Amino acid sequence: MKLFEPIEIEGMKIKNRIVMPAGETNYHSPEGGVTERLLEFYRERAKGGIGFAVVGIAKIEPHFFGGISIYDDKFIPELAKIAEVFHSYDVKCAVQLWHPGRYEISLDPDRVPVAPSPIPPPIFTRKTPRELTKEEILKIEEEFAEAAFRAKKAGFDAVELIGSAGYLISQFLSPATNKRKDEYGGSIENRTRFAVEIIQRIKEKCGRFPVLIRIAGDEFIEGGNTVREMKRIAKILEDAGVCAINVMAGWHESRKPLTTMLVPRGGFAYLAEEIKKSVGVPVIASHRINDPIIAERILQEGKADMVAMFRALLADPELPKKAMEGRFDEIKICVACNQGCMDYVMQGMPITCLVNPALGREAEIRNLRAERKKKVVIVGGGPAGCTAAEFLAKKGHEVVLFEKSNKLGGQLNIASASPVAYEFAEVGKYFMNILPKLGVKIYYNTAATAERVLAEEPDAVIIAVGASPIIPNIPGVENAVTAFDVLTGKAKVGKKVVVIGGGGVGCDVAAMLADKCNVTLIDMLPKIGADIGISTRWTILMYLKEKGVQMLTETKAIEIRKNCVVVETPKGIKELECDTAVIAVGTKPNDSLYEQLRDKVKEIYKIGDCVRPRKALDATAEAFDLALKI
Repeated sequence: MKLFEPIEIEGMKIKNRIVMPAGETNYHSPEGGVTERLLEFYRERAKGGIGFAVVGIAKIEPHFFGGISIYDDKFIPELAKIAEVFHSYDVKCAVQLWHPGRYEISLDPDRVPVAPSPIPPPIFTRKTPRELTKEEILKIEEEFAEAAFRAKKAGFDAVELIGSAGYLISQFLSPATNKRKDEYGGSIENRTRFAVEIIQRIKEKCGRFPVLIRIAGDEFIEGGNTVREMKRIAKILEDAGVCAINVMAGWHESRKPLTTMLVPRGGFAYLAEEIKKSVGVPVIASHRINDPIIAERILQEGKADMVAMFRALLADPELPKKAMEGRFDEIKICVACNQGCMDYVMQGMPITCLVNPALGREAEIRNLRAERKKKVVIVGGGPAGCTAAEFLAKKGHEVVLFEKSNKLGGQLNIASASPVAYEFAEVGKYFMNILPKLGVKIYYNTAATAERVLAEEPDAVIIAVGASPIIPNIPGVENAVTAFDVLTGKAKVGKKVVVIGGGGVGCDVAAMLADKCNVTLIDMLPKIGADIGISTRWTILMYLKEKGVQMLTETKAIEIRKNCVVVETPKGIKELECDTAVIAVGTKPNDSLYEQLRDKVKEIYKIGDCVRPRKALDATAEAFDLALKI
């Protein structure tokens, strides 16, 4: 595979084309120091076979909230530990140098962010930044150079400038945020001057030391740079001395899906391809490259020289190694749910992962063996039951799994019928491949009874049977069908549909029906999709709106008739005409089997939605914690 061919970038001999790009983990100390948790996180990815890693974001000033610290010499010894981890596995590494500009979040409420021009951002603080003076610009350029010198002293092979995502360098590059009248504003050459001078200053201070830059191939903001302008900017940056260009898509404020399932796999590789036409240095493609087959295709088609995978490596740190050995069906695929990564970062929390609950806890599973082998029976092959089965089997326990359907994955399989949730199908596929290889005995199409479970003579039992749809006490509810039955194809719908319940499941079914039906989605709450994560919700609402779904909030169904749903709204009673009413008002735990067994088994647990309905992220985390204890 071309993916595993070596590449040389300005003297750096890199063993393969897989890049782990910079991404916030919140595993650092409060002041941005390197922790054991962060080192173990990087160690696992280095061991897994990546060729090149970019560490960061790394802040060049002390007052920015987030990121690891590189603003002072005192951080050099601990940064050196990261470089040592990568080098011990023959991985080349860089630090990504970061100044947020107008995106700055500070712990000091009196601090005013700085930017090229006093234009407030539409996200984060929304504070109007102060326009930088020429002297301050030169000071910040010097801070970048000093930070680069620290990275070199710490043993890193290179630095990367973050000139993307809407941070300070990209604020200078963009005509949407740079309205200056001096030599740093106006023409493309002037707007690029800040980045060029940083590159030059790093070269002066560090000598022969590779400098990469990450740019947006298209900013996807109103009045911003499109790919046409970014191609010219990339050429100027190459001429200034950058040795490689890492191409991402958009800014944090872009009103376009960039990281969710609404972006097809490898969907932004075309931006790298366009930038590559303008420059001679290696180009790295990124965004939604979640499996090695897609990555290989991008390289084979000449769209890029390397591929960046961040979330794919969160989901499975061994992805490179497994791909190299041809074990493609053993790779845990990132499903772009954003639940444990993007959503947690935005809340300032340490990241985790729906498909890999061991993320950030690598040290805990390094020597995973049970003190005493037990026979564990698990009832339910959803994400909770399967995750428990995987880690219990890895610990050396004998595991038996009962699943009432013909495949694993539980409610994620149901959700995957929707165009906004299709990647969830990968979860069940992975477990169907991996669990038998780990020695788990699976009984498909088997609704486990208490007698059947006891017949296995288990040492421990885990009930993970999920939840069932709530059927609300609404007059005429027998005229409706459930969202689960619609998503699984058991129930047919007419041309006009009213979906009762605007949470995640209601949105899923509305999205599924939107192409062929006239859909109205109603909810009693003031907003639709209240249970959907912050980084995904707005993209799903945008999709539903584009598809013509009518969304009504503060609207309560009070009667379901054969041809309409009667609703109560702030403006009175209304009739919503429909051929089919779909119930999506939530689920209730299936806990009867647990109650039947609790006095008959010495060691019994319940996990996932049968405890209480939550997100799949919660279910897999709970399963992982339990597996570590048994």
